[in-house]
Amino acid sequence: MEAAEILEKARASGEPPHGWIILPLLRNKVRLNILGWIAGAIVGFGLFAIMVPIMIPHNYLYGLIPALVSTILLGMVLFVGIGSVWQIIVDTRRLLQANKYIMVITPNEFVMQEGENIIHVPLMYVRHITARGFAPPDRTAPQGAVVSEMPHTGDNLTGFMFGRGFIPSVSKWRERRKAKRTPAMLAFVDSRTDREVIIRDYNLYADPYTIATLLRDYTSSVQRIF
Repeated sequence: MEAAEILEKARASGEPPHGWIILPLLRNKVRLNILGWIAGAIVGFGLFAIMVPIMIPHNYLYGLIPALVSTILLGMVLFVGIGSVWQIIVDTRRLLQANKYIMVITPNEFVMQEGENIIHVPLMYVRHITARGFAPPDRTAPQGAVVSEMPHTGDNLTGFMFGRGFIPSVSKWRERRKAKRTPAMLAFVDSRTDREVIIRDYNLYADPYTIATLLRDYTSSVQRIF
């Protein structure tokens, strides 16, 4: 089945075909992201506006090292502001063209449209599925000494001010911190060309590891048959 035909059926109203998983863009999540980028732009440009009159020209009159450090700091906060504005534009475009952002997994095909870009790979050719940038859900029983999960003095103060629910467990915090070291993406290899297919921001369609698990299950079923 051609990609255009699969996308047309996925967008049609009514019940989807049996076994199809249709994941449209999560608009509320995109809106929430835009609010976050707006805050980032305000912080970035705000800090830049505050730092410029303090650092220029004062810090550039005391040698190379102060000038270099000042330039790096100004560049960082300016990058945060400009990068946030760019992401606002990207996510706003997603919202305005939400019907062009969809992921479909059928019993035999994987199809995804992002704007004008369409990815179509038969599942029998999908290999080495990996989900990057998110910590997997913890389904294991707690192990190790209980004292390792005890809050520190700073945690107690934060809990007193904001409530205990504000403080995540140490293990979950470590998982999130480790996961953030890599960009959020779903990757697999198309064995027809041995090319790695990378899908970025796939968390805007559903829970990242749910998508990866479903894709692995469907791929295993197809390849077991063939």
